[in-house]
Amino acid sequence: MKRIILLASLATALTTFSDGATASVKLEGWLIAQEACVASRSLRGSSGEELEPGRAYVLRGTNRVDDPSHYQIRLGQGGNSDRWVRIECGVHVVRADTDAPETEIAVPGGENDGNSGGKVSGPRTDLLLAVSWQPAFCESRPQQRECKSQHQDRFDASHFTLHGLWPQPRENVYCDVSDRMKRDDKGRRWDWLPLLDLEASTRNELKKVMPGTASFLHRHEWIKHGTCYSEDAETYYRDSLRMMEALNSSDVQKLFVANVGHNVSAKAIREAFNSAFGPGSGKRVQVSCRNDGNRRLITELRIYLGGPLAEPTSFADALRAGEKTAPGCNGGVIDPVGDQ
Repeated sequence: MKRIILLASLATALTTFSDGATASVKLEGWLIAQEACVASRSLRGSSGEELEPGRAYVLRGTNRVDDPSHYQIRLGQGGNSDRWVRIECGVHVVRADTDAPETEIAVPGGENDGNSGGKVSGPRTDLLLAVSWQPAFCESRPQQRECKSQHQDRFDASHFTLHGLWPQPRENVYCDVSDRMKRDDKGRRWDWLPLLDLEASTRNELKKVMPGTASFLHRHEWIKHGTCYSEDAETYYRDSLRMMEALNSSDVQKLFVANVGHNVSAKAIREAFNSAFGPGSGKRVQVSCRNDGNRRLITELRIYLGGPLAEPTSFADALRAGEKTAPGCNGGVIDPVGDQ
């Protein structure tokens, strides 16, 4: 099996790019887009060309040394095509070597913490575990079935919920899936997708930890991502739920619950991961936020893991083996249940 090395480094010198008025930290390599973010001519711009998820863009730099908020990328030929995108829109990589025996990641501003290339048993895989803070998700989707029924005493009011486990790179989707199922999935006709063959205990736990099952999210995630992880949905969700159990019984969950209604910084979240799962764990975590009126809400954590995740691999083991990543947004409010 071919394996990938991704190495990223940060130059310390400051330079000025075609933006002219904005001093940036020079970076080498590429930005692998993970979202269809808008690439704007200015840091405050809201219009422009959308990135194509999974595509690599030449990377120029960041807007500042400490806690950068934007990458500068080159969309075409020459400096006139330089654009700005939010830092959570993608991952910075410098080199890809498909013949390398191990995986090692370093990110802008990241010093060597001795935990890169952590070992897990079995063939090496790169994974992204996307976990939601459900009250923030429901602020923008109050009509979703799982949001209409959410209440203060339900599990997802005070615990992280499963969005999905995504084999990397992001274009690794729909493995051995029929064209008809792809069409139904992309058309969001998730209730038309096949019923999943899950053990009763797994199905019951999934309903609790993944409230989106009410909207058939579990079928979508299996068809699009899970089919590239394992041969059966039971394995995919059993491994996902075991990772979620470790996260939801940790100091990271306690940090969120203790700060409902208040701001929490990405730095504090990453430090909580370091405390709970070992030094360097926080560097595998990216924080996603969304503006909601005058508030900035933390909506999701994207956690980079190294697989496989089957026992005896622990969540801490998987974190140590995962890619390092940029911190994402600076932080935001931990949203309580209900329309704020």
